[in-house]
Amino acid sequence: MRSSIAWLLGGALGVSLLGLVLPAVGAQEDEAEVQSLRLQTAKQDLKAQVTSDSVTGTNLQLKREGDTVRGKVDGDSVYLSRKRGGLEGLLGGQSVRIVPKREQDGLVRLEGTFGGEPLELDIGPEELSGTIGTCTYDLEYQDEAYQGVRICEGDTREHVWVFVTPGVPEDVSPLLATTLVVLLGT
Repeated sequence: MRSSIAWLLGGALGVSLLGLVLPAVGAQEDEAEVQSLRLQTAKQDLKAQVTSDSVTGTNLQLKREGDTVRGKVDGDSVYLSRKRGGLEGLLGGQSVRIVPKREQDGLVRLEGTFGGEPLELDIGPEELSGTIGTCTYDLEYQDEAYQGVRICEGDTREHVWVFVTPGVPEDVSPLLATTLVVLLGT
């Protein structure tokens, strides 16, 4: 069974590497800017802080070094590097491949595998939807958060809120998008 922190770390790591993969797509990130992310459900409350070169959270430390992202998540090692237009590597011994694609209207599509499971997620200023592993998300941005329903194994439906502080930017950065994948993969 995947640990929540390992999934959080993996997503954050992928986000950091996506910042290396798509530097020409979208706006440049301000070195001093910090984005805070929070996933809240009836059973979870996970948080992460994302800068241009690091992601931190509970039992989560990731650092971008050149074309790689290294760190630890809940004691598991993370190593990702830029390859073939995306990020590839390992998260706690599980393979990760994240290929970002810029779509219309500021939408970012992430495809590949995360922790050995399928990944296909659309992230935009008005929606967050798709599949991460065995969970499907259908979230809309309203009242300062993405909110809606996720359906996981056994058709378990759960209401989800995803907060992005200081707010959802017009153009979602690759690092922010990746961190969202990590949070949603928990």
